[in-house]
Amino acid sequence: MHIPAREDTADDLRTDPKAYFGSLTTVEQERLFTKSGAEAIRAGADIAQVVNVRSGMYEAAGRQFTTVNAGRRPRLMPEQILREAAGNREEALRLLRLHRYLR
Repeated sequence: MHIPAREDTADDLRTDPKAYFGSLTTVEQERLFTKSGAEAIRAGADIAQVVNVRSGMYEAAGRQFTTVNAGRRPRLMPEQILREAAGNREEALRLLRLHRYLR
């Protein structure tokens, strides 16, 4: 849906991805963004990055990567990052930053 700039207001769910994501239940977040994608977003990952990397997703040597915004070095998918962090929040945040999902 296109919203003219003059009609855009603060906290408009149609134009504020974080507000939209926050308005969803955990179950809806995980259904729409995948469990790992939703977890990465809740950890602070950029919603656009998490959604858009799916278009370049591939698997190599049993690991998930993406070519989207990867530059010379492939980026790990959020799912792979969370798998490799194995429940360690600090490691997950470090890897999310390293692969440019967090700033």
